[in-house]
Amino acid sequence: MQLSVVIPTLNEAENIGALLERLSSTPGVSEVVVCDGGSTDGTREIVRSGGARLVESEPGRGAQLRTGASETRGDVLLFLHADVVPPRDLVAQIEGALDRGCVGGNFRLRYPEGGALGRWLEALAPFYRRLGRYYGDSGIFVPRPVHDEIGGFPRIPIMEDVVFVRRLEAAGRTAYLPGPMVSSSRRWERRPLRTLLLWAFMQSAFALGASPHELASFYRAHGKG
Repeated sequence: MQLSVVIPTLNEAENIGALLERLSSTPGVSEVVVCDGGSTDGTREIVRSGGARLVESEPGRGAQLRTGASETRGDVLLFLHADVVPPRDLVAQIEGALDRGCVGGNFRLRYPEGGALGRWLEALAPFYRRLGRYYGDSGIFVPRPVHDEIGGFPRIPIMEDVVFVRRLEAAGRTAYLPGPMVSSSRRWERRPLRTLLLWAFMQSAFALGASPHELASFYRAHGKG
């Protein structure tokens, strides 16, 4: 198995170096492709010095994931956020799932600095996972033939992981691996309740037919206030 890791970035200088260091010491990782959406904080310089391949695209996680995937060579793809720390046996866990006939999957999440909300999200994740709902921060892996068959990540500015996971779940049996994938709590650490309500609203609006472009504008206006 040749595993290619794809990481979208936009001003991730504080996080990307640690992730690249972890991946460089993880057995079995064949290549790391970082797709940057226009960073101005030194992210690109860190990527170049960290041994990963840097490509660039328009900003927006969907576009960056799609562009990054098109630049990979491996037969299995793993999509990671820049602020996670994957398990040391990352590749072995993925190989085991694919050997069992799974068409892809994700990892159990941990938020060691996430406080009460982090612990609640950790407890809730397995329930949502049984419903086939999981997101990009949990590390989504997929063999290239399946990735191509379901059309890859859509070129949309938000909810790209929701759309991709729906397609992946429809393609066959997926694996929920023990990981853990350790993730940052930075998105909610200052205002956990407000962040939770914002997420719930956006997920509901998308399910009811709101445009990803409308939701992206809404998030830019309200997500960092």
